[in-house]
Amino acid sequence: MLSQVSKWGNSQGVRISKKLLLNAEIGLNDKVEVMSRGNMLIIKPIAKKTLDWYLEGYDNELDRYDWGDSDEPKGRELL
Repeated sequence: MLSQVSKWGNSQGVRISKKLLLNAEIGLNDKVEVMSRGNMLIIKPIAKKTLDWYLEGYDNELDRYDWGDSDEPKGRELL
């Protein structure tokens, strides 16, 4: 895809086709990181932190505890 650097206010910008953005998994208003390497510009999506990302590798031993079916106090709840 050919594009052109254009003036946008006090900055410059480049239009990017919808197809390229879809291929890069970048949506409208997504945050991206822009960097340069040599004479290239690289636009990289910032990973979205989903609930699955936060829970990845989660292992809590309380989840494996057998809480039983009783409503009886099991500890120092009576104090």
